[in-house]
Amino acid sequence: MDPVISTSRLKLTLMTKAEKGSQEFQWLHALRSDEQATKWSIFGRSKSTEDTEEVMKNAFATAKGEEGQYRVVYAVHELLQPLETKEQSEQPTQLIGLITLKEVDANNVALPEHLTLPNAHLSTTLMLELGYMFLPMGWGKGYATESLRAVFEACKRAKSFWAPYEKLYFRAIVNEGNPASLRVMQKVDVQKKGIYEWTGKIWLAGGWRYEDNLHIFGKYLLE
Repeated sequence: MDPVISTSRLKLTLMTKAEKGSQEFQWLHALRSDEQATKWSIFGRSKSTEDTEEVMKNAFATAKGEEGQYRVVYAVHELLQPLETKEQSEQPTQLIGLITLKEVDANNVALPEHLTLPNAHLSTTLMLELGYMFLPMGWGKGYATESLRAVFEACKRAKSFWAPYEKLYFRAIVNEGNPASLRVMQKVDVQKKGIYEWTGKIWLAGGWRYEDNLHIFGKYLLE
């Protein structure tokens, strides 16, 4: 995967580790401890650095065989000056978000086949789950759309990273109460597969929830 992805307004950096006390960990904790950024996170808000350590444990970029699971994490930084004034490597930036792609396993929500990949395809196609969060300072500016498009293109370029799989598919699960993310999925041209009626018990968006309509999206990045 590209270690750095550049757009006209953003700089995305591939995170491969975040040791406590490091700049990378500070970025993560700033996101994970923000109440608004984590509103729709099933892990909730980090109330301590220990919470952030636990949530991000085994989260960083690996290829299969290294630690047993495909996963990619990009930190999203906003450029604070017009790009033409400096080389991007010299640009002052501020962290605004995080994008993750992680191999779907038994810990993810189990969806019926018509809302995801048929089981028969899983031997040849790697299925990832998309997740992202942004600090409020990055809302309403199109940064989620811009950064997701850039990450998708990077995934397409990195064919060897996904070996031995030649086909790559990701799914995204968006709560019906999160219209901003529903709009982002439309803007990045991800197919809506349908709605999954979830029941259970989870603390989310400031309260206990026992049922929700989850909008399921999916798209091939390599096929």
